[in-house]
Amino acid sequence: MKNWQIQETDANLQLMAKTLGISEIAANVMANRNLRSKNTSLNFLRPTLDRLHDPMLLKGAKEAVARITTAINAKEKTVIYGDYDADGVMSTAIMYKLLARLGADVSYYIPHRQEEGYGLNKAAIEKLSAQGTRLIIAVDNGISAAAEVRHAGGLGIDIVMIDHHEEGDALPPAVAIVDPKQSGCEYPFKELCAAGLAYKMAAAICLHMNTPFEEHDELLVFAAIATLCDIVTLTDENRIIVNNGLTVLNANKLINPGLGSLITLRGYLEKPIDSFGVGFVLGPCINSSGRLESAELSVELLLTQDFTRRMELAHRLQELNDSRKNLTTECVERVMENLDPSDKVLVIIDEIAHESVAGIVAGRIRDATGRPTILLTPGEGAMKGSGRSIPGYNLYEALHANQGLFTRFGGHEMAAGLTLPPENIPILREALNRNCPLTDEAFTPVILVDRELNPDDVTLKLSDELSMLSPFGKGNDEPTFLSRNLIAENVRVLDEKNTLIFTLLSPGGRKIKAIAFGLNEIFHQQLPEAKSQATGGILMDAVYIVETNVYNGTASVQMRLRDFVIK
Repeated sequence: MKNWQIQETDANLQLMAKTLGISEIAANVMANRNLRSKNTSLNFLRPTLDRLHDPMLLKGAKEAVARITTAINAKEKTVIYGDYDADGVMSTAIMYKLLARLGADVSYYIPHRQEEGYGLNKAAIEKLSAQGTRLIIAVDNGISAAAEVRHAGGLGIDIVMIDHHEEGDALPPAVAIVDPKQSGCEYPFKELCAAGLAYKMAAAICLHMNTPFEEHDELLVFAAIATLCDIVTLTDENRIIVNNGLTVLNANKLINPGLGSLITLRGYLEKPIDSFGVGFVLGPCINSSGRLESAELSVELLLTQDFTRRMELAHRLQELNDSRKNLTTECVERVMENLDPSDKVLVIIDEIAHESVAGIVAGRIRDATGRPTILLTPGEGAMKGSGRSIPGYNLYEALHANQGLFTRFGGHEMAAGLTLPPENIPILREALNRNCPLTDEAFTPVILVDRELNPDDVTLKLSDELSMLSPFGKGNDEPTFLSRNLIAENVRVLDEKNTLIFTLLSPGGRKIKAIAFGLNEIFHQQLPEAKSQATGGILMDAVYIVETNVYNGTASVQMRLRDFVIK
């Protein structure tokens, strides 16, 4: 049973609604997100690009811009050294496209997940040195690679890094480090992903070189996709980047031909692309290449001008994503069958899991158990793991307190990666659980409810108004409402699709469609088997999202149920 918590507010909702020209329901949602002042609220409702902060406020930006522009003008061989997830792919594409347009001698390099692992490595640096590289721009990595940066310096290679991960005990001796989380950086927003930072640095480079930046909408789209895929908080600059990036993308689905091929293949050419479309349809395909093959396939998709090659790559990414889904499902089922969730922090070993899906599986186990989860899989002479956390448990800090156990580790509060000798696993498990501050209450999933609604308030007009508060994601959750004593006139139980479709009656006699994904087991648990195929007469309380459903060109409002209790 999930814990439904109705958020309380002391805001003057009538005044907010009148001042902002919105309904009290929308004002209530905004107040629940601490949007109280007029200026803050108006900025939220009007997330224009001119509200982005000056990139030169970033510590290291001045030095980074100077070194990169020197390399551009001198035609020094420059390599963008990326990462194999969507953020790394998009960061690479942003910097490569910008520098290529500015006439640089530029190429890119993405390490292979299984063969090289995350971040800068000495073998790759030596290979790039032999090719004449004089500048490496590390994007979405580098902040913990002090030894590798020193090695590059010994080979005559300068390194500029654009990263967003937490710094370690000592910063690398790079020519410039742009990372708002580094000590001494007073940049007003700390939660940009690497592609967001790359976009900001691209603007700074153009300003320094007296080159117009407004024409680079394609780079904004890349930054928006990465921001959604990297699950950073959708506030402040991230909200601005995603809102404007999605607007640009929906106005021109082919703004990047390769991305357009993927959009076409996934059936989004004729329908709006929102946070869900990026986070759960396009993003996983972009991520899949780095998980199962090479992320260079995704970068190539974004860079190639050849139509046949674009379509080949788009189909390949879709195939890889299908394989990734199958591997994930098999691993989750295998782990759940043998799981003993008595620990507060789960440290799980799966000997046959594909290491590329470890993070996804850890997230699924976390969601199912409500516990921070680390999944470990065999690597060469060591165990490699990915962890996913819950609110209130800083996974990075917990690992940092045990850093002597690891060959390598990094990440942030909610997610981390690690490598350690097999004999250290029991020590890690014991230490994490001994020092875990979480109480049993923390493991009960909480659904924050914005407001209790009369079902007659659930209208298409309300759905349209709430969409003004999008994009939704971390830090700006989808508005969630509660209605009690709903009458289900009809229920379609589609167990093969794990889907429920309700026809609900409002007190005013309106029929409202409600759909629930993944809640069939709960439905069957709450009703006797004989009644679970009931066609009506069910009384229930439910928490839900208000959304617009378009079918055969006709729009109607529907509830997307997150949880329910049948009475």
